[in-house]
Amino acid sequence: MGLFSSSKNTKKKIVTEKEYAWNKNKIELTDDGYLLSDGIININRIPIRHIETIVYSVNITKEVAVPELQIIGKGVVLGTIKVGHDEKDELQDWLLDRLEL
Repeated sequence: MGLFSSSKNTKKKIVTEKEYAWNKNKIELTDDGYLLSDGIININRIPIRHIETIVYSVNITKEVAVPELQIIGKGVVLGTIKVGHDEKDELQDWLLDRLEL
């Protein structure tokens, strides 16, 4: 199952203080200070102390417009996480809240 699926076929979403998981994707805030992403989405390991904000963008010049969360620190993109349109707002809010940004 890819990033795009109907809500009827979507597997259970798990949202806790340290983990946000949906379908076969997972974002975790580790005890040793990293943001880890794993699954169908990009795989990232970013030190939390370097993160200043998280924004999303959609590149409409490609054939498929896939939203990406951009993790920004010191004016540069530290990493990107591809997400579905149905998850982008909730995931961005979860990360900003947990990282206290």
